[in-house]
Amino acid sequence: MNRDDRTAADTADTADAAAVARWWQAFVAAGNLPADLAPVQTRLVRGVYRGAVPSGPVFVKAMAFPRAKDRLRYAFRALPGAHEAAMLQRLAAAGVPAPAVVAVRTRRARLLPAQSLLVLRALPVVAESAAPAARIADEAALVLRMLAAGVVHGDLHTGNFVRLADGRLAVLDLQSATPVAQPRADRRALRVRLAANLLQDRPAELTSALRRAGLLRDDGEAREALARAGARARAFQRGRVGRCLAESTEFTRAWHWWGCEHRRRDAAAGRWLAVADALVPWRGQRVRELAGAGAGPFLGCRRHWPRLRRGALLVPEEVGEAAAAAAIAAAVAADGRWRAHGEVGA
Repeated sequence: MNRDDRTAADTADTADAAAVARWWQAFVAAGNLPADLAPVQTRLVRGVYRGAVPSGPVFVKAMAFPRAKDRLRYAFRALPGAHEAAMLQRLAAAGVPAPAVVAVRTRRARLLPAQSLLVLRALPVVAESAAPAARIADEAALVLRMLAAGVVHGDLHTGNFVRLADGRLAVLDLQSATPVAQPRADRRALRVRLAANLLQDRPAELTSALRRAGLLRDDGEAREALARAGARARAFQRGRVGRCLAESTEFTRAWHWWGCEHRRRDAAAGRWLAVADALVPWRGQRVRELAGAGAGPFLGCRRHWPRLRRGALLVPEEVGEAAAAAAIAAAVAADGRWRAHGEVGA
């Protein structure tokens, strides 16, 4: 790089740093990012935004810590932005395709996690055209390269891989990745676990592509990976259903002297209907929603002591008794199928 090139690079770095500083100051001051960053994904804990610095387009991952369990989780470990940046830099050093780190900012308040901001260079992504077997083989090859670089990706699924314009596959979202001191590509248990993650919700015949790629090496490993993939899929579904009973992006939970109350975060006013076991239709409505039946009428659920059995459901004023009764019956039936078979169904 000659002197003119260095000057241009330094100028770009300075301009980029000024843009990141403005975003960070707004995030710290108000808890929100400026309007020039367009939301891509917003959740209770983390948001992903699209924007640009003077040197080009970027994605910004902003994380707050509204729940006590999140503050406790990161009380004695690196905050998410710093950790993911370290994992991405390790992959970059090994030549593994992944987003480049533009900037990372973190802040603690009274020693507890407060805010984390990670700015990543946007990748030149194109639509996937490879057949399913070729695609999963490429994913497996990239997983093996990550293992050789000493990185274990903790959230492997097809959405965290993207096809680049030059034909390579790149990996995203390394917040839950973990470093290992030595390459672990030959460790059987680890390879099977990662293969199971890739196989979740995919046809069983794709195990042959994973064997050709070298992530799985014999029939026994293939059978174990498929069994683990099935268990992982069922656990994932249980987690999705269970979000209606926890503090999450879509739902709130509050404890009172009389019991527990769950609500949708966007719940409007309504009236409470006494229900013998309110948990069952509340959970059943969530099962139906995940199955594609659309949002049901229940806006909240109260569960009273003792044993949190008897309770009430919150419904909009315009929902009549007959409509509420029909919705309760459909939700109770869906919950029964869910408990019997572990699968969502409308």
